[in-house]
Amino acid sequence: MLKYLCGAAVLALSVTTASAADLALKAAPAAPIPFTWTGCYVGVHAGGVVSDDRTISNLGTTVDFSASGFVGGGQIGCNYQFASSWVVGAEGRAAWSNLANSHAASVRFPALGGLVVPARFSLKNDFLASATARLGYVYAERWLVYARGGAAWTRETIDDAFIGPVVGIPTDPSATVTRTGWTAGAGVEWAFAPNWSANVEYNYYDFGTKGPMLLTSPVNSVSIANLKDTIHAATAGVNYHF
Repeated sequence: MLKYLCGAAVLALSVTTASAADLALKAAPAAPIPFTWTGCYVGVHAGGVVSDDRTISNLGTTVDFSASGFVGGGQIGCNYQFASSWVVGAEGRAAWSNLANSHAASVRFPALGGLVVPARFSLKNDFLASATARLGYVYAERWLVYARGGAAWTRETIDDAFIGPVVGIPTDPSATVTRTGWTAGAGVEWAFAPNWSANVEYNYYDFGTKGPMLLTSPVNSVSIANLKDTIHAATAGVNYHF
């Protein structure tokens, strides 16, 4: 009798084990967690910049000039994904630039009977920043196409070097100013890992036409009636989402 009971127990245990194994084999794999753009991020970017500038003298003569250079910096922002495929967000960025132009110019001295002397005019933009809103559309879950716009700032260093007509020594009147303007652009971003994305974008910066601007030195001063400053930037970046 004991022999039959032991055999029945072994058989029941075998059936139970086989059934458990069968259930384990038939269990459906866990569904992957869908990617969402909602959240905040921090990242870096780098690329090229081209300026489109103009000076207007007190006589009304204009000089158009441009320069090209490098820009690189960082950004921080937050996104919110809604209605399944739309993303709204805000981003702040700041960058260093070596954008600079130097070209031949002239300086007129009304106090000396309108005497005109040759000069060398230079403009540098060594800082570029913006605070923008973003609106984007999600494609295939991990691709985001977006437009952006908002406020922008740049730091300009301006000088106008020439030989002083009275004392005959080199002089270099200059000024450093921070200008406020606006920016607008567009880009595309790809989430290539759960917490990482890469993007490419174009941004246009317009700082308007400002004047008059006074450049000073220990020897002489120069007044610029108006200075127009606009910048085009194309960059690539990487963001970490948290």
